[in-house]
Amino acid sequence: MKKLIPLILIITLLFTSCQLKGDFSIPEVSVSVTEEHASVLFTEYLSVTETVTKEHTAANIINAVSSSIASTLAAIRPVKPSQSKTTVAATERQTEKTTVKPTAKPTAVPTKATTKAATKPQTTAAPVTQTELRGIWISCYDHISAAGKTREQYKASTDTMFRNIKNMGLDTAFVHLRAFSDAFYKSDIYPYSSYIAGTEGADLPFDPFAVMLESAKQYGISVHGWINPFRVSTKNDPSLLSANNPAKAILDAGNENGEICILSNGIYYNPSCPSNHGRIIDGVREIISKYNIDGIHIDDYFYPSTDSSVDKKQYSQYKAEGGTLGLADWRRSCVNAFVSALYSAVKSADSTLTVSISPAGQLDKNYDEYYADCELWLSHAGYADLIIPQIYFGFEHETLAFSSLLKKWSSLPRAAGVELACGIAAYKCATTDKFAGTGSSEWKNKTDILSRQLNAIRGNKNYGGFVVFSYQDLNRAACKTEINNLKNTITGNS
Repeated sequence: MKKLIPLILIITLLFTSCQLKGDFSIPEVSVSVTEEHASVLFTEYLSVTETVTKEHTAANIINAVSSSIASTLAAIRPVKPSQSKTTVAATERQTEKTTVKPTAKPTAVPTKATTKAATKPQTTAAPVTQTELRGIWISCYDHISAAGKTREQYKASTDTMFRNIKNMGLDTAFVHLRAFSDAFYKSDIYPYSSYIAGTEGADLPFDPFAVMLESAKQYGISVHGWINPFRVSTKNDPSLLSANNPAKAILDAGNENGEICILSNGIYYNPSCPSNHGRIIDGVREIISKYNIDGIHIDDYFYPSTDSSVDKKQYSQYKAEGGTLGLADWRRSCVNAFVSALYSAVKSADSTLTVSISPAGQLDKNYDEYYADCELWLSHAGYADLIIPQIYFGFEHETLAFSSLLKKWSSLPRAAGVELACGIAAYKCATTDKFAGTGSSEWKNKTDILSRQLNAIRGNKNYGGFVVFSYQDLNRAACKTEINNLKNTITGNS
């Protein structure tokens, strides 16, 4: 019966792929559930396929199947998966990429068998392990513009960047490759980002990401490609999008299917549309095929709003076809279908790549506002290899204290092979945290918060490392003491 389980998610992915590319290759997908629930899943699958409309369109089938999967998995969530841990190895790529190939890479995901025993945080420095993930996010705001530079000039800048990362004691960089509906690499799907090319859609005489990879190799830094799945722009004016932006093309064609959402806080791809899932995953396939990277990383940009207008047309169609899920559960099923399809596409291209997700630090916010079921992704295989919650709060935060959130995430059930690391906020150092209540001045008054947080992470056996947000704060003058204290803790010199 267990062999039937992958069929359900495969069909969701298959019809997404077929709708857009006519590609009938079937990737392997696994869902970690008990055998007694396999028949339940398969029965649900048969029942929903019988209720699909006569047209049997890809969208109808995907909506029906993803809804069935969501409701069935919700019913079996109390079943606890195995707590044994396995390492996701970051080994040499199986296929040659078009850019420079590093000769050696540090392990991207830590081995749980070798992690340290628990120690008391904030008082005793925790021991350092060889397999610890020591990461940094290089966001769109951290990227060095390549506009007006020669390849040599840009390479000198990226050399400095990765030398700084190496000197900090870090070994892994999560590099923004698509922050919006754009690209920081040479893409045939998305236009160059304004942050890398000066103007969105402008041309560059060289591929900036290929140059970054050369620098990363030179300093022994592992690189993961980071995308924001559904964000198009932080501005809600479509006229600002370049002519070769896929979102602009959809809007210019009338946006009849509601694939693009224009809200007060920006423009987004509608997360409920299978065509958007395919478009985003095609971009990921492009990255994997062109560059020798160690993983694909997505963050917390899933549903842009709780407003019912975002996907009204799609949800109405789902209900008209007999769907029974409420709006919130249906939205979570859409996000789950996307995350599962992304994972399967990456693993089908290269099984050694690490798929990681960095959700918000608040579990209820992920679940209720972004419709991201992080507990499901942690407790079942087939969604991610690594989860990195953004626990961007101080110890003195009045309602979201770092220590309590660290413990809360670590207590969640995890499937074999799903690892946990912690995101920490260098961007908050030397600032006032206006949402922290009585702890609002903590980041201004103290300069050892990040180092104490790292000791707390190392003192919790369920975490295999940390990632710092973000690169620009390593060199921010106001953070000098805080960052130096963190560096000493990373390297064991404190």
